[in-house]
Amino acid sequence: MEVTMNIKHLAIIIITPLLLVSCLNSNKSDWVVKINKSDITKEQIQVGFNNLPEDIKQQIPAEKQGEYIINQLIQDEILYQEAIKNTLNLKEDYQNYVKTLTNQFEYQKKQWLIDLFVKETINPKIKVSEQEVIDAYEKNKNTLFKAYEERSISHIVLKTEKEANSIHRKLKNGSNFKTIAKTKSIDKTTAVNSGKIPGKFTENNLSKDFKDAIFNLKRNGSYTKPIKSEAGYHIFKLDSKEIVKEKELKEVKQYIENQIFITKRNQEIATLLDSLKDSYKIEQNKELENTKEKTKTETEAEG
Repeated sequence: MEVTMNIKHLAIIIITPLLLVSCLNSNKSDWVVKINKSDITKEQIQVGFNNLPEDIKQQIPAEKQGEYIINQLIQDEILYQEAIKNTLNLKEDYQNYVKTLTNQFEYQKKQWLIDLFVKETINPKIKVSEQEVIDAYEKNKNTLFKAYEERSISHIVLKTEKEANSIHRKLKNGSNFKTIAKTKSIDKTTAVNSGKIPGKFTENNLSKDFKDAIFNLKRNGSYTKPIKSEAGYHIFKLDSKEIVKEKELKEVKQYIENQIFITKRNQEIATLLDSLKDSYKIEQNKELENTKEKTKTETEAEG
């Protein structure tokens, strides 16, 4: 079993890009999808876009993110309605939680009840064996848990290539990197710390241009040639490097167990949703469908 979790969702309904454009341009109170008598509105979808985590954005192509958000909202609504059917909303701990919130926190109330439903109906079904943890560790030992090098770096950022080349020559002639970083770098956040960039960096969390230049530096105190980015021209200095040893099973056992648990839980939820989808009437807003067709016709006419 993979330790890393792929994003999986039940494609209960397909929302095309044109329909997404139509719904996001409509009135915020318009419903886009109806699950039984409950609506998913344009406003909810927009909030979903605004709060989509960066790691999910990186895993899902931009043109598919709207479909992902709407499917997530549909799934949440089904789980919420299942929680109501199971009278979890009448439980004392939920009622006490609701009392602490005002009406503006309806989302939190719903999410809390969904979490309670998963905790009470899904989680007890999931077991993670010792052998599964060992197998996952062995499978990922040479990738996720292998030894790696991390580096601490500083930089000077200049506005133009001409200025960057001039500073680079001065450094080669013995000028002090820290002094120049303080007085010349346009990155004022790091300039106050002599160009020091917070944190440590591996080959996996740097862009290719930066990675190639920084990890080719052999000794502490050495620096790169100017490298262009959207921020300007960077000259990086290697402050220190360290080898982080391979993680032993005992160090990552809990992490692996948690990841397997999450993967199994998502599979159980997907199975449940698949079994329930025929029990729920799910429909799209026909007016938005008409708007979509109009938009498509106008686009084709313009082409």
